[in-house]
Amino acid sequence: MLQKLLIFFVILLWTINTNAQNLTTITYTESEANFTNPVRGFYADKYGNISPSFVNSIKAQGMTLIHKIYNLHQFTTSPISQDYLNQIQSDLNVAREGGVKVIPRFFYTDQQNGTDAALDTVLLHISQLEPVLRANADVIAFVDAGFIGAWGEWYYSSHGLNNTADRRTVLFALLNALPPQIDVVVRTPNYKRLIFNYNEPLDIDSAYSGSFRSRTGAHNDCFLADETDMGTYLWNDIEGDKDYLNADNRFLPQSGETCQPSQYSVCSNALIDLNRMHWTTVNSDYNEDVLQEWIDGGCMPEIKKRLGYRFVLQHAEISDSIKPNGIFTLNFNVKNVGFGNTFNPRGCEIILRNNSTNAKYRLTTAIDPRFWFSGDSTSVQITGGIPSDMPEGNYEAFLFLPDTAKSLHDRKDYAIRLANENVWEDSTGYNDLLASVTINNNAAGEDYSGSNYFVSFSGGITPPPGGGEIIIDGDFSDWNGVQQLDIGANAENSGDALNANTDLLDMWAANSDGELFISYSLSGSFGGSYFYHVFFDTDNSGATGFHSGDSFGGFDFMIENDILYSYAGNNGEWGWNYIGSVVSAYSSDNKRVEIAAPFSQIGVEPNQTIGLVFNVNDNNDSYPDDYAPNSYQSNSFEYTIALTGVNDSFIKASANHPRITASPNPFNSTVHINLSSISSKIESIKIYNCLGELVKTFSTDNLNGKEIIWNGINNFNKTVNSGIYFFIAVTPKQIYSSKLVYLK
Repeated sequence: MLQKLLIFFVILLWTINTNAQNLTTITYTESEANFTNPVRGFYADKYGNISPSFVNSIKAQGMTLIHKIYNLHQFTTSPISQDYLNQIQSDLNVAREGGVKVIPRFFYTDQQNGTDAALDTVLLHISQLEPVLRANADVIAFVDAGFIGAWGEWYYSSHGLNNTADRRTVLFALLNALPPQIDVVVRTPNYKRLIFNYNEPLDIDSAYSGSFRSRTGAHNDCFLADETDMGTYLWNDIEGDKDYLNADNRFLPQSGETCQPSQYSVCSNALIDLNRMHWTTVNSDYNEDVLQEWIDGGCMPEIKKRLGYRFVLQHAEISDSIKPNGIFTLNFNVKNVGFGNTFNPRGCEIILRNNSTNAKYRLTTAIDPRFWFSGDSTSVQITGGIPSDMPEGNYEAFLFLPDTAKSLHDRKDYAIRLANENVWEDSTGYNDLLASVTINNNAAGEDYSGSNYFVSFSGGITPPPGGGEIIIDGDFSDWNGVQQLDIGANAENSGDALNANTDLLDMWAANSDGELFISYSLSGSFGGSYFYHVFFDTDNSGATGFHSGDSFGGFDFMIENDILYSYAGNNGEWGWNYIGSVVSAYSSDNKRVEIAAPFSQIGVEPNQTIGLVFNVNDNNDSYPDDYAPNSYQSNSFEYTIALTGVNDSFIKASANHPRITASPNPFNSTVHINLSSISSKIESIKIYNCLGELVKTFSTDNLNGKEIIWNGINNFNKTVNSGIYFFIAVTPKQIYSSKLVYLK
């Protein structure tokens, strides 16, 4: 009997070990060192041209931001000269080469009673600046509102522009001239409230929406100078203004400078206000007396470390042994001990690197570090699939937090370093998780059933998971057999553009495994300051979306160069919300590009027919832009999404799906989703994350009172991350959806 029990126990242990996965737990040590990180810390003021030696000098002082002053005094009554615009381009080129970012400010006078420009001149100058600002958005941290009055501080104005209406006109023109991921900061919180005629600060639902209000941050030019910071706060509501900034600045930059010592500038009060208003960056050059006071008072080291974000990894659990096609698991806690937050788009990737061969694999995640708020400890859970052909061996594991701009993605100077001992790998910009993952054919665990796999790469951005037969790598042999869009009546004429580099030649479209693939070529090559567009009419309705050059289609999504946007304008006019970078690659001769866009990001599904129009903006008003098809004002290219065995994780809420209510929303415990408006039989109920990955499946049996309650637990019985999720209920004739915001 004892022998039988022993045999049963051994069999039970073997069964458990072959179906469960062991996790290694790591506890990390916080670092007290002061080190550089992108878009945070003290900034360097610069009035002259940016030179490589200047960049090197500020980096040696631990700074990664340049507050670049452009005094347009010679252009108060004339257009900005091409030489001056070329110098701006040169400044931004040097910043990019040196690994820093720039905060531009444009104004016309540095004298209190000096002359600024008339409103029409300001608007002309902003339109002139638009191409260079958009082309160099990768190295622009944010932009000061500027232009009006002395130093561009919006207080004095020789042309009387220091009023709400003119401030609004200038701000909106500047925001419209910038890509939607770039913010503009204004002088006082009350200016923002008056401009938008809205008294409430941003919340998690309105943040990062691409709206002008969600992109308008704060700049304080007289921090701690007196009780109101020299008029920054309303004298009769100082605490109200500070509370407003405390909430608003969770999602936006707070920059500025000190201007004079006072009873409020002492260390004890400075630390309180820097933390309360979530300061991102402070002028390192002014006011010298206040800065010396912080040195003498002993708080300068803390201020240097805590300006902006500062992420500390606390502990993690990670898979220690996984079979090919198995499940990779990583759970970690990260605390933001900085004063502020990261407000620019930021990636979160897991890198596995083979100890013997240095072969690297990347897992792209939907985790958004912008939600790792100051003072909070955030729990993050990541799962992904190990490729079936991944070689056995031991792999180092890294957390990589790159800039999302393609030009900066793989540059260590633009990656976030965690505030932990022994984790930073300076050669790559990776953060070592101090764990080894073994890929073993005999490892325990279930097969991975999702779509987000690690992808092998040697450098550069790799295609997203589920790329199917077409790989975004600059090799176009996998497009062989894909029929061109521009054939027959839709043939595209060559030689009908400003020059070869703006002349569209041929176009293709394909799809596989939840991805839409687009490719097009030019007579010349990509480059310069041109804007290359792919417009998507996903609802095949000319009554909705953007109309480009009186186009037949109404465009709901747009890829401009390497950035995807959704339409946010009114009455067919220009206006877009930033979604994120797309994966793209160019041919070796730089004449053809291929692009991948997940179905989930553009709201399409199999068997759906969409309209496509291609365009090159040549930045020359005297010559018409090139469009394809040539007859774009009467028709678009039509492409039908083929059904290719895609799993259902592509479903994402779109404007065409009827909404259902959820409460409370945002939620941090449970959310009640009301299904009473659905009269027909519900076939499936699922929740997806922002990548379109399935998170939770609910049974449709015995729906109690047509209500679903979700507690933030996924199908693996793990708590999901803070963020945005999509609830989808499917009936035989309709899809119903609700956006859910989960906050821990």
